[in-house]
Formats: sequence, C-alpha cells, structure tokens
Amino acid sequence: MTRLLYLPLCGLLLLQGCSTRPADPAPDSPAAAPAETAPLAPPQYDSASLADLLVAEVSAQRQAYGVTLGYYTAVGKDTGDPQVLSQAARLAHYLEDHHQALLLSQQWLEQDPDNEEALQLAILSEIRLGNTEASTRYLDTLLGTHGEQALGRLVVQARGLDEEGNLQLVKSLAQLTDQYPEQAPLWYARALWQEREGNLEAALAADEQALKRMPRHEDALLLKAQLLYKMGEKDKALRHLKKQVRKYPDARRTRLAYVRMLLASGEVKQAEKQLTIMAERNPDDLDLKFSLALLALEAGATDTAREQLQQLLAINYRPDDVHLYLAQGEEQQNNLNAAIDHYLKVGGPQSIRARVQAARLMMREGQTEQAHALLANLKLQHPEMATSLTLSEAEMLNSLGHSDQALALLSRSLESEPDNTELRYSRAMLSERAGDLAQLETDLRHILSLNPDDSQALNALGYTLADRTTRLDEAYDYVSRAIALNPEDPAILDSMGWVLYRQGKLKEARNYLRRAYEKFPDPEVAAHYGEVLWVLGAQNQAREIWRDALNSNPDAPHVRETMERLGARL
Repeated sequence: MTRLLYLPLCGLLLLQGCSTRPADPAPDSPAAAPAETAPLAPPQYDSASLADLLVAEVSAQRQAYGVTLGYYTAVGKDTGDPQVLSQAARLAHYLEDHHQALLLSQQWLEQDPDNEEALQLAILSEIRLGNTEASTRYLDTLLGTHGEQALGRLVVQARGLDEEGNLQLVKSLAQLTDQYPEQAPLWYARALWQEREGNLEAALAADEQALKRMPRHEDALLLKAQLLYKMGEKDKALRHLKKQVRKYPDARRTRLAYVRMLLASGEVKQAEKQLTIMAERNPDDLDLKFSLALLALEAGATDTAREQLQQLLAINYRPDDVHLYLAQGEEQQNNLNAAIDHYLKVGGPQSIRARVQAARLMMREGQTEQAHALLANLKLQHPEMATSLTLSEAEMLNSLGHSDQALALLSRSLESEPDNTELRYSRAMLSERAGDLAQLETDLRHILSLNPDDSQALNALGYTLADRTTRLDEAYDYVSRAIALNPEDPAILDSMGWVLYRQGKLKEARNYLRRAYEKFPDPEVAAHYGEVLWVLGAQNQAREIWRDALNSNPDAPHVRETMERLGARL
C-alpha cells in the first residue's frame, strides 16, 4: 500500500474538539501576541459531531479505518473544519480511496485554498485516477503559491520505485515536462522514470536538463553519478562525485554516496579517507559516526571501523551494539579471543545471539568445555530456548568434525525429552551421515508415531531408503504420503523422482525431477536430474544442467560424484 503522506494520530482532533473555549488569561499575564502569530482557537463541535469523532477514534484504535473515514468525512462535510477534512483526506489517501481523497482535498482547499499538503493530495489523487491533465490545475496553484521547492518535495515523495502506485506517479510527473519545461523537479522525475524503464542514456539526458535548470539539485546530482556508474562509466561517476564533494564539502549525502561508490569500486583506502573526513566534520553527530563505522566494517575497512567504534565505546554510546560490531570486526580479522571478549560483553536483546557466537568461536579455538558451560548457563537462564541451544551446540560440534560428540549431546538431551521431535530429527540426520541407518530409521519412525503426517520425516525416511537400501516399495510409500501433504515441495518432488529412478521408471522420474529443478535448482537436485537425463540419452541436456550447477557451486560434491560415476565429461 502506498504511504506517501504522514497520517497523524486521530486523537488530536478529539483533544482539540473537547475544549469549549480557551481559559481566560490571568490578570497579570503579558499582552496577547500579535494576531498573525496567535494560535487558532480550537474548533467548536456540537454533541452529534463530538459523538461521531469519538466513534471515529475508537474505530481507528481497532484498525477499522474504513469506519473511521466514514465518520470523519461526515463531520468534515457538516462542519467544514479544515482539521477534520485534512485528517479524512490523509486517511482516504492512506487507504488508497482516490475518489474520496480527491473530494476531501477539494473541500479542504475550499477552506484553505493555498495549503500545500491539500494541493499535493489533490495532485496525487488526480494522477492516481488517471487524470494527469486535471492535476495541472492544482500543480499551477502549487507552483504559484509555494514555488519550485514544493514541486521538488512532491517528486521526492515518488522516489520509492518499488510500488506500482509510485511508478505511476513518477511516470505522470515525467510526462508533464512538455507543459512545464522549465521545472527541474519534473525533469528529475523524467530521469527517474527512464532509469526505471532501463533507458539509461535517456535518463541521463533528462537528469542533465534538471541540473541545467537547478545546478544544485542534490538528488539530480546523485542520480547522475548513479547513472554513469550503471552505464559502465565508473571513473566518470567517481570524478563527478569527487567534484561535488570538493564543491559542497558539508553535503553529507553526497560524500556518503562517494564513499559507497569508492567501496563498490574496491578503493578502500580512498573510502577510509572520506569516512575520516565525515567523522571530523561532524564530531558531535554520534549516530553518523556509528553509521560510518558500520559502513567501514561492511566494506572490510576494519581498522577504521575499530577506531571509530572504540571512540564511541569510550563515551558509552550504545555499548551493546558497539561491542557486537567490534566483535564482528575482530572476527573478520581472525582475532578470535578478542571477538569472544566483545561478544560476552553484549547485553540487551542481542545478548543470546552474541553468546552463542562466542561459544562457536570458543569451539574453534579448542575451548570446548568453556563453550559447553556457556551454552548450559544460557539454557538455565532461558529454558524456553533449551532445544534451540542444544541444536546449535550439536551443529557446532559436527561442523568441527566432532560428530560423535554431537550425537552424544543429542542422545543425552533425548533421555529427558524422548518426544522432542526437533532433537530426534537432528540426531537422525547426523546418524545418516555417520552411516547409522538403523538409528536414523528409529528416530524418524518415532517422530511418525507422534505425528503420522510429518511430511519432513516421511520424506527423509523415504529418500534414505531409496538412496541407501533396496527397500524401494517402502520408500515409495513414505514419499507418496509426503507428496500428498506437500505436492509442490521441491525436496519431496526430488525424492519422488529419485525413488522412481531407482525403480527403473525413468520417464516418470524425469518429470518429477524437472519440476523439482525448476523450483529449486540446487546441486543435489541438479545431480539427480542430470543423471536421469544422461541415462535417458539426453546427455547434452544433462551436461548443461551440471555445468550450470558447477558455475554457481564449483565444489558441488553431488554433481562431481555423479559425473565421475557415470564417466561423464563437460
């Protein structure tokens, strides 16, 4: 849903409407302010209008916005109060009721003819209704009363190009350049539209027209760099931003765009220099310094990031977040003990995640007992997360090659929770990798005894039987039950294809595997699909499938093992 304009809280009208009149000034109060600065007296409502506004407020609190709009519209029509009309017009726009938004904005303009927001709403509503020509009447008023800057603010609202309504707005504003050829914001809108359409040269030409009319149009200046970069003119884009940074040294958005482009171009040292300049120019803007540090960290400029984060930590700025990012920076540099130290100092909502990562790094450093103690303590503090923490520890152990310890951990946990299906499933998968198919079958059958419609367990058991045994009829039965429950799941489609292949039903197998591959072309599915194609004689097609898999995953073991077994070559 498009949300271009801010929707204030509904209660504001009630607070204003419940006053009968301003309190009398105290005898010794200063003289009244001049008339042009005196606040407007609160609007006066009769009891019926107040009752309607109360219903509107309650409906809004219950998110029944359509009811709220109806009552606001009625009160606005009866009273002509611009505050009620503005609230109703904003709500209609929020709800994308463009006919109602137009009518309400027109009534609002009758009471306040030059109101910028009312004019914006009228323009937006006309455009949404496809009445681009009609919108120009309000556009003329907007320009005449509030100038080009107001038009610029309207165009900026249309920059969220992901939403279809905003695309329509940008397109409509772009088309107005013929009627308003001297308006830079409209040329900027045209540039945005052409960029969205993929016409980069036309977008650059329109952007140049905007800059010709408004040389300091910051958005157009930034768009020019973006367009040049997209067109492969990286050096030109960087020179353009460098020139703007020198010309407008305090323009933070421009310098930040320059930093991002430097980082994207691999020029980390130059980016670090600009980050330092930004921090020095804005020494009191701690939020900016924090954002710059994260940007440096993301780009691999770890030394710069560490220095700025340590400065923030020294003044106790967001210590939990700073410790978290310092830990990540140290981890990037493979300073694992320093990273562990920072992770353990993270408090607040991120503390559990940070401690789990600390345990992971402890295990990498050979500190298995310390990691286990840390996770055990977390389980005591957060018993609701005990299963997740156990699974995390098992995964850590297994990833380091300690599968026997991971299996032992899961088995100990299952002694006290024999019906915990998550632990059972995890042990089944580890048992399969260890070659203990009996344990896998025991665990999966136990899960199915608790829930016969567990499609994940049905699929895992059926696929394993088909892949590792000759019990193909049983395998087919399990996978058939799984596919009846989730007929479009690519993992289950792959399993069915593999079962059918093992049964010698090649054409049926190909159909299932093709569907699985189209939905999820991962290396294992590619290996299965390619093998069936190869055996059916479609060897060129099989090579194409495998080649695509290896291009995205050069070390894909399933594909390489399959090709070696079949004696296939790309």
